[in-house]
Amino acid sequence: GILHMAQVNVGVLCIQGAFIEHIRKLEAVKALKDSITLSIKEVRKPEELSGLDGLIVPGGESTTLSVFLGKDDFDKRLAEYVKGSAVVWGTCAGLILFSDHLFGQKTGGQVIIGGLAVESTRNLFGRQVSSFEGDVEIQEPSLQYCIDSKAHKVCHGVFIRAPGINKLLSQEVKVLANLCDEEKTVVAVQQGNMMATCFHPELTDDLRWHVYFIDCILQRTSAN
Repeated sequence: GILHMAQVNVGVLCIQGAFIEHIRKLEAVKALKDSITLSIKEVRKPEELSGLDGLIVPGGESTTLSVFLGKDDFDKRLAEYVKGSAVVWGTCAGLILFSDHLFGQKTGGQVIIGGLAVESTRNLFGRQVSSFEGDVEIQEPSLQYCIDSKAHKVCHGVFIRAPGINKLLSQEVKVLANLCDEEKTVVAVQQGNMMATCFHPELTDDLRWHVYFIDCILQRTSAN
């Protein structure tokens, strides 16, 4: 029989932040997974969301993101999109966008799409610590094993003025990873079709998070 190649269409919201790095990582995943046809699109307009099996919302300045999404009903289109079957991953500012609650949220402030039952905070590590790098402990077994048969339980986390996850608001939220600190601070979560990381996996050599993202899409598309 003819081998069926899975076609996966993924978009990266290219407003600001490290979107080029996300695209490079996806291209590396494409080279790694020869059993799928991966198409990577840059998304700058709301209509470009249609037909995408997955979307990455990169970090950057969350206010800039809000202003951008306030135009052309982009926020409404995105809110509809995340309720669909596509897998959506927010890094850094993307976490704030997809959190159901933002700690200390000003009325009429930030655009919140929601979807992840967590309370996020703008500055996880206070305003003084703008950026740092540290070990992140991976909890999710399929993330540990998604590159090869060895379990990789720690990854390198790059945090740049990182938002944080104050609390989980539902048992449906799965913790993907936490910091290797005494508090085991949660820095990556997943709920249904949505995932978010406080740190920037696109700024390291680690491909696992992007492979996991594509694997989640493949699981959902095969389930449908």
